[in-house]
Amino acid sequence: MDSYRRLVGYARILVGGFLSISFLFFLNTAYSTLLVLIKEEFILTYTFTGALTSSYFIGYTIGQIPWGYLADRIGGRRVITLSIIGVSSSTILFGFSSSLWQLIVSWFLAGLLGAGVFVPNIKLISSWFSSGERGTALGLLNIGSSTGPIIASWVTPLLATNLGWRSPMSLFGISGIFISIAIWFTLQDKRGSEYQTGSEREKVSFIKSRSFWILALTQFLRLGSNIIFIGWLPLLLQEEYGLSLLLAGTALLLFNFSGMLSNPLGGFFSDRIGEKLIIVLSLLFLAFGVLLFASYKTFPLVFVFVFILGWFVNFIRSPSYAILPKLYGVKVAGSVSGIMNTFASLGALSLPFFIGYIRDVTDSYWIGWVSLSALLMFGTITNLFLRTTRKN
Repeated sequence: MDSYRRLVGYARILVGGFLSISFLFFLNTAYSTLLVLIKEEFILTYTFTGALTSSYFIGYTIGQIPWGYLADRIGGRRVITLSIIGVSSSTILFGFSSSLWQLIVSWFLAGLLGAGVFVPNIKLISSWFSSGERGTALGLLNIGSSTGPIIASWVTPLLATNLGWRSPMSLFGISGIFISIAIWFTLQDKRGSEYQTGSEREKVSFIKSRSFWILALTQFLRLGSNIIFIGWLPLLLQEEYGLSLLLAGTALLLFNFSGMLSNPLGGFFSDRIGEKLIIVLSLLFLAFGVLLFASYKTFPLVFVFVFILGWFVNFIRSPSYAILPKLYGVKVAGSVSGIMNTFASLGALSLPFFIGYIRDVTDSYWIGWVSLSALLMFGTITNLFLRTTRKN
């Protein structure tokens, strides 16, 4: 009976977590797909278009630590459900916005309120699964981060062609309310003294850990690189590589499909050969992949490099979070993950801007990609000093 209950608990966590992550990434991709229509309606400059997009990530960054703290206090189930309701409501408001500032405020709230999805899921995985299972569980959960964008890339253009951009965004927000109900009845917090909030000493000690800052750098590079690829690949492939819009879109679809495969495999292999090795190898191959992508612009070959970039930037995701409960304990998994995701969000804010700035100053994409490769190589070297067990 205990084994049966445990299996049911595992299934509920994976299904509910997958729903929440898929929906959040679905909304992000739907917004990106509709951005050109929003820009045309409000006659936005590129600066204000960028400010609108950044408003989401600013809110998302601010929300990481508070949502992680709440996950430790009141449980992941409540936090994730509230977060989905919050981001859905903000998306509905976004669809009814009549001015630029209403767009910015509502999209900022979408990021702030949607920040309570990923980190509490890590808390739930840490509570339910043993240390040898967490990487695989996170990998399965993170398939949603690729599944959501793939579905959105099909559904959104179809609806926007007939309805414009407002109705689809409002419709997606309304659907999120119903999804939050399904999440509430699916997820389940695991009760027990070992899953309650940790002591203040535990919360302070991880900041003094060398491994904490190494992993913070890793998260900064991981998500920053991912947002660079998602944001810049379509434009770069058209301007520098001469691909059509259709082929550039196909390349981005290939990038997401690669991530859908590599996310669970990264977690699976980290459970068997260790998180550190996966992190080091992923950053190393990602660094060389960026360099090769920037150097060889042959049409068939560029698709291979796009697949490689999508593979390794997602291969590293689950191991980089699965190692946290091992180092700092399950009690503060929500708080630590929230801080880590804050560094990841800072990377998402700064690195794409860094690439754009270098492009404007040097009139070259190549220098920016080589700089990114150098940063990833630096991350590879620092992770050689990463501790893999908790210090007594």
